[in-house]
Amino acid sequence: MSAQRQLPPIIDFGEVLDRVENRTDDAEAHGYIDEIHEGLDELAARDPDSRETQVQELEHLIDSLLIYVDDDAEMWAKTIQNRFANYRHARRESSRTLHIANGRLERDGETADVEATGEATLHGQLVNNGERSDAMVSLAFYDEYDRAIWKVESREFEVGPGEKRDLGLNVYIPEGASYYAIAALEPADPATVADEAPTPGKDNVGEDTSYVDFS
Repeated sequence: MSAQRQLPPIIDFGEVLDRVENRTDDAEAHGYIDEIHEGLDELAARDPDSRETQVQELEHLIDSLLIYVDDDAEMWAKTIQNRFANYRHARRESSRTLHIANGRLERDGETADVEATGEATLHGQLVNNGERSDAMVSLAFYDEYDRAIWKVESREFEVGPGEKRDLGLNVYIPEGASYYAIAALEPADPATVADEAPTPGKDNVGEDTSYVDFS
């Protein structure tokens, strides 16, 4: 069952890590890169509700990696560091009892290229580990500078205790997007109300008003 789990797209940055590796000859850096690759594999195998310790370990490894890289390698390593910061922000927005399992954008049954502007569908499963609740699904897009540039939210809908609901939210991928973060929100809980992204961005983050009602 664990083999079916996937990393959230925002921290599925294996290709970015490869760019760091190809731009440094430092032996210490390569050692940390190997550890980060292994940590990502372990993270993908974990249940979404039990990833916090592993996330912290990966953040420490990335901080250590930054000590041994410079120039382009340092730039890409900082991109990974920023993506982790945005991932934490998405987790703070998310409900304590709701989460999205295997969330991903698709086109024609295949994983969507997030850098290709146009329509796509957010698939995955909304899992409710708590009592009956209202829920919303939020999708935030970030550009190559880790700035939030576009946000999509579903309408509120009700999910029962222990319910697992398949998602099919049609969205538009904006120009300039490099990656995205998915969050399950509980509108009644002030702790999960969406806030501004913690990284420098445009004055006005775009918002898609073509909401989809899952109820």
